[in-house]
Amino acid sequence: MDVIRRSQTNMYPQSLTVERPTGAHAAFDSTRIHRDLTALTNDPTVVHRVESLIVAQLAGFDVVATETIEATVVKTLTQLGYPQMALQYQR
Repeated sequence: MDVIRRSQTNMYPQSLTVERPTGAHAAFDSTRIHRDLTALTNDPTVVHRVESLIVAQLAGFDVVATETIEATVVKTLTQLGYPQMALQYQR
């Protein structure tokens, strides 16, 4: 995982900055994760559970690379017992 800088004080994802592969920075938008998870399953309980864990894992960082977010989604889905969803997400 390519985490750029771990936060010492921020525990809220609203202050998270995403570094894109081009080097550009953008504010973290958790609705994108929600949308991607909703596209994988119609079960709102699964979406909420996975989304909450992903956001909690990312909340401790100031800046995080796009690849790190993607790897966190895949890892979380796999650890929670949704390997098929993880494979679909990677596509």
